[in-house]
Amino acid sequence: MISKLTRKTALVIVAFLVFATPAMASLVVQNFMQADISAADPCFFKVAGDDTITYTGADGDDPFVAFDATQTVQVDGSNLIEETISVRGMTGDRVVYTDVVRYQNRCNVPLDITLVADGANGTGDWADRSARIYISTSAGAIGAADEAEVPPAGLPGDVGAASGWDASPIVVNAGGAISETATGTVTLNPGQELRGAIVISTGTGAGDGVGTVNWQARATNNNN
Repeated sequence: MISKLTRKTALVIVAFLVFATPAMASLVVQNFMQADISAADPCFFKVAGDDTITYTGADGDDPFVAFDATQTVQVDGSNLIEETISVRGMTGDRVVYTDVVRYQNRCNVPLDITLVADGANGTGDWADRSARIYISTSAGAIGAADEAEVPPAGLPGDVGAASGWDASPIVVNAGGAISETATGTVTLNPGQELRGAIVISTGTGAGDGVGTVNWQARATNNNN
């Protein structure tokens, strides 16, 4: 249906638009808010797994895996905890560590856990050495006795969900290029923990240098 405007009506509308435009352009709304920033104990933890053991060899008592929770990294001017895991490979062998770190949910809500590499390359010496970083999909209770733990049924890299490991690891190739930068996402319920694994291949050409890879363990509130 077409409406018909009289000349008087049209003039009133035009006048309204002309006078309203400058007024709206100069409108300033100030809506004030306040954020009070405080600190509380963390509820997403990373602790050492059971692979933090030593062996006696030609190099003396050197660790297979060492876990250090005293290191820090500066983010936006604040010093944040950056746990450091030192892992030893064996020349000419592939070594599978299935319990180097445990990711614990001490929050009161489920968390979605994903491991994400920082950058597309490792640093240091990656000559003839590579690494794959996994997270388990089977969870156990925090602080459970060894006989009550529920470890993954298989090894990292085994095919199928029954293995208990996420099928998408972070992949650091020989030479240091990170071809896969993130794992899949695993939901971790309150009071439970997941295991972190590292698979290392150190060839006969691997020297005494050290290759370094940094990643973040990202925990997101699962609202489902």
